[in-house]
Amino acid sequence: MRKSISLLLAFLGLFDSLYLLWIYTSPTRTMVCLGTGCDTVRLSAYSHLWGVPMPVFGAVGYVVLALLMVAESLVVPALAIEVRYALAGATGFGFLFSLYLEYLQGFVIHAFCAWCVTSGLVMTALCALAIYNVVHPAPEIDAADHLAQMRNFFIIAVAALAIGVPAFYELATHGELPPPPPPAPNESTAAKLVRPDSHAIGNLNAAVTVVEFGDFECPVCGREEPVAKQIRAKYSNQIRFVFRQFPLIHTHPFAQRMAEASECAADQGKFWEAVDTLYAHQDDLNEDALKRDAAEISLDPLRFNQCMASGAETARVNRDREDGKALGVNATPTFFIGHQVLSGAPEFDDFSRDIDQELAAEGNALPSSPANAASTRSSTKTQLKSPALPATGSLTSPPVSTDPGASPFGLLGSTPGGALTGYQTAITCSEEDAAKKQPTLINTAQLRELLAGNPPPLFVDVRPAKEYATGNIPGAINIPIDDMPKQWNTLSKDRVIVFYESGKSSGDICASGRTAGRILLQNGYAFDRVKVYQDGLAGWQKSGLNARK
Repeated sequence: MRKSISLLLAFLGLFDSLYLLWIYTSPTRTMVCLGTGCDTVRLSAYSHLWGVPMPVFGAVGYVVLALLMVAESLVVPALAIEVRYALAGATGFGFLFSLYLEYLQGFVIHAFCAWCVTSGLVMTALCALAIYNVVHPAPEIDAADHLAQMRNFFIIAVAALAIGVPAFYELATHGELPPPPPPAPNESTAAKLVRPDSHAIGNLNAAVTVVEFGDFECPVCGREEPVAKQIRAKYSNQIRFVFRQFPLIHTHPFAQRMAEASECAADQGKFWEAVDTLYAHQDDLNEDALKRDAAEISLDPLRFNQCMASGAETARVNRDREDGKALGVNATPTFFIGHQVLSGAPEFDDFSRDIDQELAAEGNALPSSPANAASTRSSTKTQLKSPALPATGSLTSPPVSTDPGASPFGLLGSTPGGALTGYQTAITCSEEDAAKKQPTLINTAQLRELLAGNPPPLFVDVRPAKEYATGNIPGAINIPIDDMPKQWNTLSKDRVIVFYESGKSSGDICASGRTAGRILLQNGYAFDRVKVYQDGLAGWQKSGLNARK
């Protein structure tokens, strides 16, 4: 009986792992789970080990355990003892590893995945049964009993398959993300835009408020931050500048932790210093880097580490994100400037012109340039029909895009306001792009195989021109990601295109390269001819690849 129960548990654990593996192998697959912990764990840095999805190890482990259980009933009694000890050792290791994973969920990720917890409980039960089987082995049985036991095992396997396949299909086709919490009763949109404890700088009593919803891992936000910093300096006495957190947790796995780090810095009065440091170090995304950033801005390390470990700021970050969703934000950076909403990365002159217009409307300043001056903007602009949002303003509805020339895609999605048509250089980060067809990521070994082909691949460096000039892969051309919406059609459809970046990031790599790849795929390029070299320039330099055939 105990062997049958053990085999049932092994099949349950295998089902659990295979479902998680199905989810982990595509960011577009939603999970059936209680709460939001499953997606948080899935998107954490601990969801993979050595680049392999964690459920792979679980699936292999449960298959090995099931084989050992069957083997115990097939081998001679002398070998059966060895198999029992092997089974106890394997389940013991699985139990300890599961315990470690539960520790990570509780004290590092600060979220629990119901499927992961289930796997841990299954492994704990298997370990207990295996140890009990060693201490109190079942009596030896004759050949007829062996045959009956194998028949029971076969029935269990068939039943598991008959139940598991339709259950897997139901789970795979009915997963959905949990809905955001409902807003507080009668809470105005203005209250969602600026909270009493929101991080503000400049003239806190100014008639014009600029609000940025940003993501510290978003490369577009990082490139826009120097412009935002110039704006804060130029209008320090005329506007109130507010920063709200909007980590794109489904596309930027480390953004949530970076946001929480900035809030922990705010607890020590160093929020804006943290903003500068986090954006400056986007190429190094890990927990140790956050501690280094904290030391760089002279935070108390003990207080900072305790704040990060406790998850004390998780709720605040989540509230900012839900406020942004309620306002129609689905891309970063998104700026609310009085009556206007800008999604994307406006240049300094364009940003200043919009602020000047809002100040003029409030009677505080005259525009610095004519209202009809030409503007080449790398953002999507929406005009709000509701009142502006200074401290006394109020919005009554989320912004709705009316710009017919807005881009249907940004760096990782579209701009706020729903469906858009036409092209514009509106490069943003958005979770919507996770549902689009993704280019293939390749490593250095796979790149070697491509280089052996004829014709060789065309390398496209998507970094800014200044970075490209400091070093690049020989023969590569430079099309910065901001220019890709206008220049994608200059690339041949008859060659393999390989996009690459610096290769320095240890976190969410190749965001710009993947965006460029998606743009080509959306415009009819063959899937097998669009690649993203995830090791980047750094990987190329380390590999010794100095020339191409």
